[in-house]
Amino acid sequence: MAGIAKSTILAWYVAGLTRGTLPGDFHGTPVPVAIIAGEDDISRMLVPRLKVAGADLNLVTALSGVHVVEEDGDWITSPNLSDDLASIRNALIDTGARLLIIDPIISLMRGDSHRLEDVRRNLDPLASMAAELDIAIVCVAHFNKGGGQASDKVSGSHAFRDIARSMMLLAVDDETDNRILTVEKSNYSPVKPSLAFRVDSVDVPTRSGELTTVGRAVMLGDSSLTVQDILNRDVSVLGERSSDLIDYVNRQPEGTRAEEVAAALDIPVNQARTYLSRAASSGRINRAERGVYTALRNTNATPPDLVGSVASVANSVFSPPNATDATDATGHGGVANTVASQLVDYCLHGVTTGSRCSKCGGVAA
Repeated sequence: MAGIAKSTILAWYVAGLTRGTLPGDFHGTPVPVAIIAGEDDISRMLVPRLKVAGADLNLVTALSGVHVVEEDGDWITSPNLSDDLASIRNALIDTGARLLIIDPIISLMRGDSHRLEDVRRNLDPLASMAAELDIAIVCVAHFNKGGGQASDKVSGSHAFRDIARSMMLLAVDDETDNRILTVEKSNYSPVKPSLAFRVDSVDVPTRSGELTTVGRAVMLGDSSLTVQDILNRDVSVLGERSSDLIDYVNRQPEGTRAEEVAAALDIPVNQARTYLSRAASSGRINRAERGVYTALRNTNATPPDLVGSVASVANSVFSPPNATDATDATGHGGVANTVASQLVDYCLHGVTTGSRCSKCGGVAA
């Protein structure tokens, strides 16, 4: 589900590791972290989110781009586990990262994520690398829509759950708008109570001078509520207003918010917020972003892939090993370069900012 703050809670986690404030083995010892972000734009979303969380950006490295050179041009593309695991491994060794975050894991995989063999082929080598380097790897995945057992709702093959040594689930408590983080599986430690946190919106200036709004996680402490409890809530609470609610959302091409639904259906805003969240959890409407709901016909929309901004955080761009005539291997960048690293104009054919070139596939920064 979109807009539930998966990346926001990870930014809080990164901040704790890079500042040495996270309880556990590294408390009091700041450690480097590496991130592969397959969906969020690095400079416009990831960096502001990390800043707001309080992370030490000098200890954060982005490994989100592979430089490919061919006869008719060169471009930056996203890495994948089949071709680039050796380069990822080298970058982790060079940076000394103790945590690698892949958000989302599906963006690095080849094959069918619903086939056990394909998932194993991608993730088993990743798990072996984690054991070899003695690091933790956090892989972000999405929920399927609808009810059912929380542990069965991870999109794709059950191999995702089987391979992971720990599994944490995140959902929105529609009655409070707080987030609930539940440990669903833990092979290395006792299962602890869920953690509750709220998300505050913060405006952050970007390098271009514009403001971008990101979420900041504010911890509220342990919670007896679990993600399974949230999924088990009966969407039938909508009662006779169900069809009115769904019909209203379906007639809003740009999406709608709880305040607008409340005014249209003459119900309290809190009730509208609860109804919208439960309808989204049951798969009857789509949660497009924080507080915005749309008709299901928009669920296949995907954000533009702004590959051109992979050079930020630590300006780390790596290339696959064993370069051939069609691929020029260039070394990855330094670990502690400034966040304001200059972006590279990757396309050689004059595409405009944020556009993908039809000749080489490149995207301008």
